[in-house]
Amino acid sequence: MQMTLKLPVMAFGFALGLTALPVAYSDMHDGMTLLMRSNYIAENPEMLKWERNMSTPWGMRTVMLYGDPTKPGPYVFRAKMPSGYKLPPHRHSDTRTVTVLKGVYWAGIGEQYDAMKMRELEPGAYYITQAEVPHYAWARKEVIIQEMGMGPNSDIRFVNPEDDPRL
Repeated sequence: MQMTLKLPVMAFGFALGLTALPVAYSDMHDGMTLLMRSNYIAENPEMLKWERNMSTPWGMRTVMLYGDPTKPGPYVFRAKMPSGYKLPPHRHSDTRTVTVLKGVYWAGIGEQYDAMKMRELEPGAYYITQAEVPHYAWARKEVIIQEMGMGPNSDIRFVNPEDDPRL
């Protein structure tokens, strides 16, 4: 009985694979060619060009991986913070998903920087900050995070204007 059930299932799987093969290799289906062909994007982390982030206090460096936050659609960037870096309370106009890639990142919610209310996030941890929610962060040692959102957004807005290096 088991063998008679396995054979039709295997035949169905093989037929399904043959049916999907032309779609996977077709130039007319960008969703599939993204994974299979020239639309695939890959970058070696050592080759990334980190740049000074002019909208945050001195020390943070960023690299844009995908998209453009000023335009409609998804975007992804990485931020690198040196040991002891403190990011004052600020807001974003879009919801952000943050993943800790390296180091121990401390993050808190609120309009006042309060170390006692911060949460410790180790590599692999992630959190989501809803649009317009004030939040802040601290890097005890060097930290690298990856942040994702949907544009367009109005960039970072500090709760206290004196924290904004652009002013």
